[in-house]
Amino acid sequence: MRSSILVTASRIIIGVMFPLAVGASGCCGCPLGWCSSLLSRRSSPPPPPPPVGPFGAGGAGGWLGGLGGFGGAGGAFGTAPLPSVETPLGLEPALPSLAATRGTAKTITRFHHDKRTPIRGSLMAKGAGKTIFVPHTAKNAVPVGNGSEFVVAAATGLWLHDSVSLAKRSRLVASPVLDVAASPNGSRIAYVFADGRLRIISYPELSTIVSIKVDVPKRMRFSTDGQRLALGSESDTVTLVQVASGAVPKVIDTEEDVNDAYPMPDKPDEVAYASDEDEIVIVDVATSSRAFGSEQLVMSWRQSNKPFFVMRDQNAVAFDSLTGTLLGGGDDNMIWRIADVRKSPRLESPTEVDGNVVDIACCAGTSAADRAAFVAIDNGQVRTIGMNGRLGPTFGSSGSSPLSHPIRISLMPSGDVLVVPQPGVVRWEPRTGAILQSNDYAFTLSMSSVIDADTVYVPCDGGSCVVHRVAHGAAPVADVETTMVGDVQAFGVRSILEYAGGLRAIVVAQGGKLRLAYLPVGGSLEQAIDTEVPSEGIFNKRDGSTHGYVDSSGKVYEIVANPRGMRQVGMALGKGAVTGLEWEASKTKWRVRRMGEDDVFVP
Repeated sequence: MRSSILVTASRIIIGVMFPLAVGASGCCGCPLGWCSSLLSRRSSPPPPPPPVGPFGAGGAGGWLGGLGGFGGAGGAFGTAPLPSVETPLGLEPALPSLAATRGTAKTITRFHHDKRTPIRGSLMAKGAGKTIFVPHTAKNAVPVGNGSEFVVAAATGLWLHDSVSLAKRSRLVASPVLDVAASPNGSRIAYVFADGRLRIISYPELSTIVSIKVDVPKRMRFSTDGQRLALGSESDTVTLVQVASGAVPKVIDTEEDVNDAYPMPDKPDEVAYASDEDEIVIVDVATSSRAFGSEQLVMSWRQSNKPFFVMRDQNAVAFDSLTGTLLGGGDDNMIWRIADVRKSPRLESPTEVDGNVVDIACCAGTSAADRAAFVAIDNGQVRTIGMNGRLGPTFGSSGSSPLSHPIRISLMPSGDVLVVPQPGVVRWEPRTGAILQSNDYAFTLSMSSVIDADTVYVPCDGGSCVVHRVAHGAAPVADVETTMVGDVQAFGVRSILEYAGGLRAIVVAQGGKLRLAYLPVGGSLEQAIDTEVPSEGIFNKRDGSTHGYVDSSGKVYEIVANPRGMRQVGMALGKGAVTGLEWEASKTKWRVRRMGEDDVFVP
């Protein structure tokens, strides 16, 4: 479908509400963890060492060796929260590191931001002499250099991190970044903005190699030699970019949404892509001709094995040059392996998973017997699958519900996997099951309130809520964090009411009743005020000094700035369910809407 305008608009909206992705990446591995000869952080990357098989020398049940392999990198959904002007590359310093949380799948059962940990972000420009606080929310993370560092595409820019501690070191790009990819040897970084501006730079020199405009990509990946970048777009295009100054990109119209694109290593003009039309395709961008399509293979398999199987959108694709296996997956809950794709394509027995496949990081291992890929599923799991169909370690628990946000993965040279269950960043060690969670990125964005002076967040957990605030300034700042200004016992936030002059009322629920805690601008949280008002109802604003509230029975209340508190002003009689509350200025009354009945005015 033709959807470039709608897609771009929807991404901007999504990015404002939920700033979001990660792709698949990899180069080569070192046995049993980190290489002992890591270069200094500003040195050029060495040639990749031989990769080690993921299943270990002990057989199928082991995970004894480090991982490695070759693969592209990329992937993103969402967009920047603010329009911005591109700024020159630099090294803006980050705040002192927040220690990452270490654990396992047993000790870290869900990823969330501890309510007493500061929320970090940037002060981004918002007009002349004004800024707004934007939390660090990750969209994608890929290793760079020799693997001792990685970069994160975030709503606040492009950030450089230490791979061992996950510590944030500096900001390379100050504008919001939609997606990032890295070449397998870590010497090239590609990043793209929400308007389609694509930049490819060298690393660690940070010099610009390519600067062009492209269709806004849904995914992008480098070729195994780092000389080409493939981009797939919901604008029905595949773009292939040579990593060379002055190179003209090759673009073909696929007449279908493209969810992922992977440069084929053996033929420089060919790109494999995952299609919204339910198949995996290899296309020659020079001739606009198809070299392969998976539809007939899948239909033949269906007739013989699963007649009621329904083909669905394909979301991810990769190619393993060692075994000649084409990998794919999508909304059909299948991991597809197509062998001998060049000479005599055949569909190997697919692996069914308990969710939609959303990303593939390929591949690890030195031989066909131990070659494996990592596959991300929309329930938050990451599965390990050998090219022979053998399953390995799993990240996350089975049976989980689909995430409300994307998940992206990248294979690191050490054998670890960067997992970005947006908007956070996690490093998973498949050999041990260890998990390291970054605290620089907020996993869940709590209820917030933004005014010119500051931003307030109220995260709640375990029967209490903590109020965070960060002041805005006149000039942008790369890395700032919130301060805690008070807490209140409650089981959740119902609303944050804003009044003239910057005063707020934090309205929480405690024991099924509303509790109010006022927060003056620049001050600390005042003592909570308990009420007997039921906590299920509808809020609306009257003016700078008064907010309204109607409970499910139709009782109408006003919550005022001075004196502090709330009082009942009337009752909207009726039998239908209460569906709305509005201030009717012409009548100086509250309009209460009930389902199937005439509106009632109060008082």
